[in-house]
Amino acid sequence: MATTVVLPKQGMTMTEGTITEWFVDDGDTVAEGTLLYSFETEKVTYEVQAEAAGTIRIVAPVETTLAAGGVAAYILAAGEELPADAAVAPPAAAPAPAVAPASAKTETAATPRASSGGRVKASPAAKKLAAEHDLEIATVPGSGPGGRIVVEDVQKAIAAGAAATPPAAAVLPPLEGAIPYKGMRRTVGQRMHESLQSMAQLTLTMDVDMTRAAALRADLVEAWESDGVRLTYTPLALRAAALALRDLPRVNVTLDGDTVRVQPEIHLGIAVALEEGLIVPVIRSADTKSLRQIAVEAAELSAKARDGGLTPDDLTGGTFTVTALGMFGIDAFTPIVNPPQAAILGIGQVADRPVLVGESGTQIERRAFMTASLTIDHRILDGAPGAQYLQVFRRYLERPALLLGD
Repeated sequence: MATTVVLPKQGMTMTEGTITEWFVDDGDTVAEGTLLYSFETEKVTYEVQAEAAGTIRIVAPVETTLAAGGVAAYILAAGEELPADAAVAPPAAAPAPAVAPASAKTETAATPRASSGGRVKASPAAKKLAAEHDLEIATVPGSGPGGRIVVEDVQKAIAAGAAATPPAAAVLPPLEGAIPYKGMRRTVGQRMHESLQSMAQLTLTMDVDMTRAAALRADLVEAWESDGVRLTYTPLALRAAALALRDLPRVNVTLDGDTVRVQPEIHLGIAVALEEGLIVPVIRSADTKSLRQIAVEAAELSAKARDGGLTPDDLTGGTFTVTALGMFGIDAFTPIVNPPQAAILGIGQVADRPVLVGESGTQIERRAFMTASLTIDHRILDGAPGAQYLQVFRRYLERPALLLGD
């Protein structure tokens, strides 16, 4: 009996997915564990492996949207034929194939990096990065499942001098032509619109003197460099945000219907900008993790987001979100609350300003400042606790030794 290859359900809220790429061609011979196809949900892209060996017959081509459990292909053993109703892609009763993000799977030796048609297997993010650096993707050794090329492989090739340096101004790729409003982009747009329509949102801003925090960061960058840990300002802000939530649990709340729930754990969402939209992976129990642990985990989650390797567990359960635009030279902005959360913290750039100091206030000193922007859902969180939260957040960053404690 033919083995059905279905679109597996990922998470409680998933209802459908769109096939974005086939890594094999119709009629190819596949082994158990062969990487077959990727599909996109409203949040993230997943990859599906074969559960059996045989000949793959594809019934749902790229850009096909299937309901969870819908049939994408069949794997036929010798002498088997496609079911008579294969063209209609009926729901499958068979168990879903094993699914895992590219960064979490082990390599399957039975699958070559290129399909029988000569197509190179690489993640979209890896292809994009290689193109930006004028690097021929087919020359890069792949470390992903079945030899698939992932972002880390391209980064290693670039570091080894395999590509030219991209233009310094290339921060985000240019967009041309007609861009479909679907998938992650559509979901982000709908949720942001619904957030603004359903909440009474208020944004509070406060300047933070980052001079001492900048000095601490400089020391830690040097101390952690040999271990491959790169400390930016974002982990400092994340650590301060988590500790401030621990001190003021009234801000760590969510709205569940008619009930405001004070969350017992602090799960920080970190907004990551992708070409196709915004995604928010979560650092769980962030207040229990050291600054170094937060720096490492934030970097890992951002890399997984860029390479399409996030799982449903990475994306659910957040109680508070931090978003940063300082790398683009932004000072202050009005972040939009991510429901059902009650607040989101925006982090601007760290920049030097002239400040009057001294007893008489006549001496000018150059100090580093950052503006923090806190948007709250004013239905369930008043301005006073929001302002108190910013005060506590500022205290941690202006006394950065507190960030190194438990």
